[in-house]
Amino acid sequence: MNVVIRKLNGLWHLIVGSSQIRTPFLETQDRAVVVTYARRAYPGARIFQHD
Repeated sequence: MNVVIRKLNGLWHLIVGSSQIRTPFLETQDRAVVVTYARRAYPGARIFQHD
């Protein structure tokens, strides 16, 4: 499974397959926090990061 992390409309979003999931993290927060969140939510997934 692939998970893409993007900034969109002031929030971080996870894109999993064709679904876009809004996270509770603001765009100003550190990307590492969002990566940790994605790893917990989707263990074993490959994480990709886009700006």
